[in-house]
Amino acid sequence: MRTIAAWPLDGPAPADVPAEFHDPCARVGRDLRHLPAGDRLPAGVRWELSEEHYTGFLLGLGAARGLLFTRETDPYLPPGPLTAYVAEQVQDHLTGHEFVQWPACPGHTHPLVPAATGAQAWWHCRRSGRPLVRIGDLAAGR
Repeated sequence: MRTIAAWPLDGPAPADVPAEFHDPCARVGRDLRHLPAGDRLPAGVRWELSEEHYTGFLLGLGAARGLLFTRETDPYLPPGPLTAYVAEQVQDHLTGHEFVQWPACPGHTHPLVPAATGAQAWWHCRRSGRPLVRIGDLAAGR
């Protein structure tokens, strides 16, 4: 496995990261700055991108304590589905390994669900299915 780059969650991706990853990572990274009160990310959390000869690109999160997770990620998905996929992978990790329910659905006890709607990705209410806020815009939607 060859490491391509590591960069801050809400910072710009380095030039050697395929352009298709720039907006999805920036959007999810911005939303990660809005965790529920009392919850926090591991120290030194950052995006990590590597490449494996047989599987392709592996995108995930690293931290001061080491690699948190990586998932095979196809950068050639359309922008909306790619952003929703990145958000879902991060959400799955936070829920299952960091015990953080993120992002919270306003007025409910469940987290929002990422889903693509055309070329955009939105956080949807799990109960109603309604899109509530575009991924990357949690600060504006609160």
